[in-house]
Amino acid sequence: MTSKKSYPLFSAVIAILLIASVSLSGCLNTDDPADEHDHGHGDQNAAYDPLDNASVHQIVNGSKILVAASVVPQTEFIEKIGGDNVIAISMIPSGAGHTYDPSPRQLEDLSKADLYMQLGSGEPFETDNMPTFKELNPNMTVINSSKGIALIQGDSHIWTSPKAAMTMAENTYKGLVSVDASNESYYRANADACIQELEALDAELTTDLSGLKSRHFMVYHPAWGYFARDYNLTQIAIEVDGKEPAPQDVVNFIGIAKDNNVSVIFVQEQVSVSGASAIAEGVGGSVYVLDPLAKNYIENMREVGHALADKMS
Repeated sequence: MTSKKSYPLFSAVIAILLIASVSLSGCLNTDDPADEHDHGHGDQNAAYDPLDNASVHQIVNGSKILVAASVVPQTEFIEKIGGDNVIAISMIPSGAGHTYDPSPRQLEDLSKADLYMQLGSGEPFETDNMPTFKELNPNMTVINSSKGIALIQGDSHIWTSPKAAMTMAENTYKGLVSVDASNESYYRANADACIQELEALDAELTTDLSGLKSRHFMVYHPAWGYFARDYNLTQIAIEVDGKEPAPQDVVNFIGIAKDNNVSVIFVQEQVSVSGASAIAEGVGGSVYVLDPLAKNYIENMREVGHALADKMS
């Protein structure tokens, strides 16, 4: 597929030399009370699954392309479109959040990547870390997954929109062709199949969410703005400046929930649920978990649609 690769001699050790700068780039300043927040929404000890020896050998000898991405759902698009030609890694492991700090082993793996599919949507992890990633691997091609998507200010979660995911899939195809043009027809066929799946998902969700009595849903972390835009819904986020809502905020949100006939507060596994639980209790409702970061994208987004249709009807 490609010729055997060579890497700068420093690549084996540069990951360790640069880890300090990456660690400093995250939201780690706990000395300043004004900076106390929880917008990372994840487990800083979340485990990264490193490349095994066989995968490293395939990458180094050129029989596989290593493609890195920021979040787990992106790796599904990469694997579907890249097929047998690629190995995909997510720099934010499953269970981690926006302020996750990559480990030395992750940086070592990243130093071998041919391509990085950047979200390009204002994701804090990328804002903090992409300069270091590019310095670590200057030969790595970086492609903007969000090119062509109308962005929502302050919301980096473009992948929660099946419509945006179609554009992300197309951009992934273009990224793969940019580093492996000899397999363009293979990637085109795979991308077309992936986009057709997304189109079918979009049609299904449009039907499921068309007859809701209420178009408002309440969440803890505002991860669903793009999804809401797709299906004419209104997301009400109870997170206040990246923090748990204060007691007065809880009272206010209980009133908002009642005004909008909201009885379920949607949360994700990566965040605290105490504020959401208090609001749910105040309206005699419940808390329900939706995961925007699950890898099985089609199945997960279908479950999200079914849950919203059930809980908002």
